[in-house]
Order: sequence, then structure tokens, then C-alpha cells
Amino acid sequence: MQYYYSKNKEQTVSIELVPNIFWKFKNSNIYEATVIDRMHHLDLGLFNYQITFTYNLLKELYGASILNKLDNRLANIPRFLELKIFKNRIQSLSRITANKYHNLMKVMIFVLDNLDISEALNKILLNLYEVWNNMYIMS
Repeated sequence: MQYYYSKNKEQTVSIELVPNIFWKFKNSNIYEATVIDRMHHLDLGLFNYQITFTYNLLKELYGASILNKLDNRLANIPRFLELKIFKNRIQSLSRITANKYHNLMKVMIFVLDNLDISEALNKILLNLYEVWNNMYIMS
């Protein structure tokens, strides 16, 4: 943008002749200064989508009985301090808070491990949740 602005060629790329205030600061990057809303973007957005996608995929391929098995596995996880367990199952994702998603992230990989689905799909899902957890920790 700055190049086109300085050369008076802004019309060629459909930008307006409005200077950017951040161009004065040579050593700053506005994209590094922006902080994402982690809770809404990652917890309630992307992880919610990941869980919904997983449930819909498994339901489509294996029927509703596999979802009951997932929920039973979640409900039967032993109780530990600082870990909230889903006694009432999670098939209704509409009322889950960000804190519950954090707890779900901690256990979901174990819930999916050795599920009664194809070995290839199980490996893909486990890898998906492992990569997610690593990315989430780094964020």
C-alpha cells in the first residue's frame, strides 16, 4: 500500500489516497501489535468447530451409537483435582463455556483413542487433536 501511495498509483490497485498513521513508525508492525481474542477465536470458535466436525463425521459414518460411546467415555473419566468431567455428556455443545472447552481439550485425545472406528480414521483424529493441543499451548 505504501508503495502505491508514494508513487500516486493508488487508483491502479483500488485504494484511496489516505495515509496510514503507522507508516511514521518505521520499526513497528501493526500485525505484531494486534492481540487476538483467544477465548472467542480459539476456544469458542475453532475448538467448538473441531468438536462439532468430529461428532458430525462420526455420526455420519458410524451412526448415533458412536456418539453415545464418546459421551460415556467422557463421563467415565476418573475425577482429578482441577479437571471438570462431563457427567451430563456433551452432545449439546450450545451451553459449553470456554473453561469446559479447556477441560475437554485435556481429555479428548484419550476419549478418541482406540474408539470402535477404522484404524486410519482414528489415527487421523488423534493426530488432529494432538496438533491442536500443541498449537494451543504455543499460542
